[in-house]
Order: sequence, then structure tokens, then C-alpha cells
Amino acid sequence: MNDTLAPVRSPGSDRLVLPASATDGAHLTLTDRLELRVGVWLLLRSARRQKSARDHADHARRLVNHRSLTDRHHDALRAHALRSVRT
Repeated sequence: MNDTLAPVRSPGSDRLVLPASATDGAHLTLTDRLELRVGVWLLLRSARRQKSARDHADHARRLVNHRSLTDRHHDALRAHALRSVRT
């Protein structure tokens, strides 16, 4: 049987069972650790950039909505002023 496909927890037991491949040579080399750190750093940087882009898009949408509301309000006030002057 392939050890990598063995269940991580055996039924009725609270003891963690690791596959044989995880316990053999579990020490990472310096280059492996460096690759993992760079990979995590790149993932976090990418997530931050996406959040920043999303925040920018939300701000732009809110700004457009606010300007539209202000324009409608201004048009309504102008129409009211014109009606009151004519009568």
C-alpha cells in the first residue's frame, strides 16, 4: 500500500499519523526554506496589491455615484428656482 495515501487520522484515535514520506528527511535545506519564504512573500504581496486595486475601484465607484447624486440635486434645485421665478 502507498504510504502517502494512508489516512492522516486513524478511526478512534487522537494520535496524529504522518505519512512515511513526511518523517523521512524532514529537514529542509537552506535553499528550500528560502524558496518557501520567497513564495509566501510573493503570495502576500499579490494579495495586498489585489486589495489595493479593489479599494481603488470601490473609491472610484463611490466618487462617480456621489457626483451623479450632486448633479441631480443641483438640477432639481435649478428647476425649482426656475419654476419659482416664472410664477
